[in-house]
Amino acid sequence: MEGGGAVGRLPRLSRLAPLLERVVPRIPEPRVELEQYTTPADLAVRLAAVAAVGLRGAAADLGAGTCRLSIPLALLSGARVVAVEVDGRLGPLCRGAAEEMGVGGLVEFVEARVEAGSGPLAPGSVDVVVSNPPFGVHRRGADREILEYAFSLAPRAVYAILKSGNLAFHARLAGRYGYSARLLWREEFPIPAQMPRHRRRVLRVVVDVIEFSRV
Repeated sequence: MEGGGAVGRLPRLSRLAPLLERVVPRIPEPRVELEQYTTPADLAVRLAAVAAVGLRGAAADLGAGTCRLSIPLALLSGARVVAVEVDGRLGPLCRGAAEEMGVGGLVEFVEARVEAGSGPLAPGSVDVVVSNPPFGVHRRGADREILEYAFSLAPRAVYAILKSGNLAFHARLAGRYGYSARLLWREEFPIPAQMPRHRRRVLRVVVDVIEFSRV
């Protein structure tokens, strides 16, 4: 379906999050080494709504999981979104959900690993990057690798969900690539007990939602 058709039948934002929760699956059997945490639907919709404003050209979702950021961004903007994810088993889940949500022709799933100096996209190929990267708890620096790759693409803006408490570090990192950092909001990110090391039924991690803009 073309973007205009999808956007023309777009539900209100208040209805989009429950729809996203129902249609876009959570990550099955999440892998601890990848720190796979499913983005809450309401957070995904709010971030996508911000990123869609003024979007010109294509967008990228780095560490896309089952495309909970890619799909609402495509819906709200009508733009093509490249969903980059290292876990290839999530591809059919992403594609199926995108089709059901009416943006199958806009969301492209690419199985690839993203590191600081390498990835599947060319600099200048996207206008905006969105990401809910690993928090860097299991493997220190995992969030930094995705951010550095995002900045290397030279997009107009990067929108990221990052573990709170590291805003100054993320701002310094962005500055080295010519970006400024602005905290949009802070909230709790619920993580259900799905991994062996989890002891609580739901772990709530405070996250920063940050906009990085090219200076």
